[in-house]
Amino acid sequence: MFLRIQVLRLVAAVLVVAYHAQLTALSYFGGSMPYPLLDLGSYGVDLFFVISGFIIVFIGSSREKHAAVFARRRFQRVVPLYWIVTTITFVLTHIPGLARNNVSGTLHLVQSFFFLSWLNGAETYPVLNVGWTLEYEIFFYAIAAIAMALTPRPWLATAFAILILVLTGQGTSFFLQNPIILEFVFGMTIGAYLYDRRSFPWMLAGTALVLATLPVSGAAWRVWMFGLPFSGVVALAIYADLRKKYVGTILPELGNASFSIYLVHVIAISCVCKLGVIVVPRMPVAVIIPVITLLAIVAGYILYRLVEKKLIVIFHRRRATVAVRALEPVV
Repeated sequence: MFLRIQVLRLVAAVLVVAYHAQLTALSYFGGSMPYPLLDLGSYGVDLFFVISGFIIVFIGSSREKHAAVFARRRFQRVVPLYWIVTTITFVLTHIPGLARNNVSGTLHLVQSFFFLSWLNGAETYPVLNVGWTLEYEIFFYAIAAIAMALTPRPWLATAFAILILVLTGQGTSFFLQNPIILEFVFGMTIGAYLYDRRSFPWMLAGTALVLATLPVSGAAWRVWMFGLPFSGVVALAIYADLRKKYVGTILPELGNASFSIYLVHVIAISCVCKLGVIVVPRMPVAVIIPVITLLAIVAGYILYRLVEKKLIVIFHRRRATVAVRALEPVV
């Protein structure tokens, strides 16, 4: 239904991929930064968070209205593929001469699997470093699932729980109170306007009040500079989708693959750079960056087609089997 949102998911993924492509290419090939604006690509994460907030309200108000169903499907959609790519990353870091950073230990792997690497401090990343955003996602899903189980107005309860955490944190970068989680509320508030009008004014007012307490600096800076503008972009995309159907197919299809692209791109970029520095060591870094960005996107799409889509089909068949069995007579 919201195909332009799928396109925005692709935009967010490409921003992050291009950012890491430039960062990694410079570390391998040297030279000066050819595309300074790509340094802002890391904030594609903020676009992802706003979109996620909206999507959770959308699916939780239509397809996944029960807490158990919501929790199970969120797990199925995110965790198996993340575990697969995390395991691959863990194995690769233990191949002699391949890893450039510290080798991950078993405890680190377990913490990564259970989205708890943040317990070791703000500067600690999971085995798959981009997984830090999924730790926020899972935290958000957990609050939403609990709210769905305990209250008839789960979006209002979820939003207020997050707003209280941010308000008491006063701009801290600590995981549970980091202002970045406000971006989920931004997306939820947009969703509430469509699916929960009674909660919408309260969510909007609460968000505005908490924002007013935050400085335009520190951990809150990215919320002001990127979270809020991206919220406007998401709202406009939704409005456009409601007004006129998106007619393209390629970009939404790549948007469907955005999760796979996001997960695997760091591995793909590193592998291409390791090979490139041997095969074409003198290639200008300005040429290398778009090439490895494109190859990383292709790698992500391949992962989507070969693994992610198959996982979706497997879980869908299991749900269908359970539904059929539930209709069988008891004899």
